Amino acid sequence: MTCPNTRKCPFRPRRDPERGSVVIFVLGIILLAAFLITRLMDRAAVELAAESKATQRAGLRQEALSGLEASFAVLADESLARSGLHDTAEGWDHPLSLMKYAPAAGYTVEAVVEDETGKLSLPMADEAVLDGYLDAIGCPATAQDRLVDALLGWTKPDHVSTEASADSALLAAAKLPYEVPQRALRSFSELRAIPAARELFFDESGEWTELGRRFRDGVSLFAFNASNVNSARPEVLLARGVDPARIAAMTAAREQQNSRPSVFHSTAELSAAWGGDATRPGLGTNVLCLHVIVTVKSGARGYRLDTWVSPPGAAASAATGRRQTKEVETTQVASVRNNPRKKVDYPFQILELRDDDGN
Repeated sequence: MTCPNTRKCPFRPRRDPERGSVVIFVLGIILLAAFLITRLMDRAAVELAAESKATQRAGLRQEALSGLEASFAVLADESLARSGLHDTAEGWDHPLSLMKYAPAAGYTVEAVVEDETGKLSLPMADEAVLDGYLDAIGCPATAQDRLVDALLGWTKPDHVSTEASADSALLAAAKLPYEVPQRALRSFSELRAIPAARELFFDESGEWTELGRRFRDGVSLFAFNASNVNSARPEVLLARGVDPARIAAMTAAREQQNSRPSVFHSTAELSAAWGGDATRPGLGTNVLCLHVIVTVKSGARGYRLDTWVSPPGAAASAATGRRQTKEVETTQVASVRNNPRKKVDYPFQILELRDDDGN
């Protein structure tokens, strides 16, 4: 049956407005589902990346610790063979290369050893030594006395500060008031809290000045009784009262890599070369504190492990102090004696350990 007039044909189907709304509703559901799935995929990708990163970091750290233990083994053997460590010129500054260490597949590991006792032990320095060191690094004479007084007042509980009232007023007027701790520095950033040091060692933006870098590079935060003359910086030797001509002779000998004049293996050998003043306090010929730097790489990922160690009882960290360290060692020895199976003859005492994975 054909309708001559299609406009008036009763058989022509009418448009249902509800059908369009259903289509829009279905499309909305599909859009929402696609959005939720995309968000879920993004979150899953982030979680997988974080998990992969954590796994990579764990592998890098494990390789760094393995390299550190291997370095300790080499250093212990070298110390036993040489009756102690005296200078990196003896050839143990790259211990992993010395033992031809082979890391796991896909990793590269490098270890570098520095003699921390070539620096001046800040916790053990008195007023005269600090004054000589600041003079050696070029500290202005007009600010030197105030800086020495401020450093000793900050780090020594028995020091009577002449600038105590002025410094106390500055500390109390700070945005976050604080007091002098009267204990050894635990980080070089702590110098920012000392008014006299902040004025000389940092600029207006809080960055290190040239004088601040010279001060930081020549002192150690660890406590040891004697700086090693074999690796001591010239300013450290000057602070200890060594003659400048003798320092110049030692520097020339080191540059020529002549082992006899530059590496002293005992105080007797030092006395024979220097005379009667060789045994003055604060100078020695042995390494008492080591800085071991282990760097691990795997592809684009890197990891660095900084460790400061010493022969047992030779040095102490600023966080514990020498007296507390001895108490800890005594407690551990008593525990070992009660249970002999726990005894481990470890060649080094770990003073501090820091890691950096680039984040």
